[in-house]
Amino acid sequence: MAEITRKELVLALIGAGDHPRLRGLDLSDLDLIGLDLNGANLSGVNLSGADLGVADLSGADLSVADLIGARLIGVDLSGANLHVTNLSGADLSWASLIGASLSGANLSGANLYEADLRGAVLIGASLSGVNLYEADLSVADLRGANLRGANLRRAELSEADLSGADLRGADLRKVDLSGANLCKTNLSGADLGEAYLLGVEVTNEQLTQAASLAGATMSHDAGISPTATPEPTDTVPTDTSAPPSTVVHLDRSS
Repeated sequence: MAEITRKELVLALIGAGDHPRLRGLDLSDLDLIGLDLNGANLSGVNLSGADLGVADLSGADLSVADLIGARLIGVDLSGANLHVTNLSGADLSWASLIGASLSGANLSGANLYEADLRGAVLIGASLSGVNLYEADLSVADLRGANLRGANLRRAELSEADLSGADLRGADLRKVDLSGANLCKTNLSGADLGEAYLLGVEVTNEQLTQAASLAGATMSHDAGISPTATPEPTDTVPTDTSAPPSTVVHLDRSS
């Protein structure tokens, strides 16, 4: 149960200056919609179940905070510190996390539909089962991240670093991975149907373990030939709108 009410919090923020210190408070289940918490110190705060829709948390310190099941729809978390923060089951649809630090954060089961994570740092983060449909993760650092079973369909991952990441069983249909780093990335059972893989270095072993490469586009020097393309399996749902045959389009323009 929250220690203070929304009204008490607003009054405290008025007298707190530009960088309010709210460290360690219990603000669980509070209605915090639209509040200006820019640059606030919220380290270790309990915000589980709280509603922070369209709030300004840019540059805020939310390290080690509890945001389990929180509503963060349209929130501005650009440049925020979310190191080892628990965001499991949180709703971050349309949230801005540009340049945010999420290393070691728990985002398992979270909803990041169309979220903006450009340049975000997610080293070692847990993103299993997360919904990143049409999210923008270009230039994001996802080294060693757990994306097992994640929905990344139509996501933007160009120039992202996914080295050592776990993408087993992930839905990567129509994802843009151009220029991404997939060194030692586990693609076992992943669906890469119609994915864009230009400028990506991958091994035969990585791609033959994928569930599907139907309609994928990759450079002519990628580590697999069209004849080695595996057939889709029943374990990962396929896009019914995709061509029935398994074809890899090779770009030989370079």
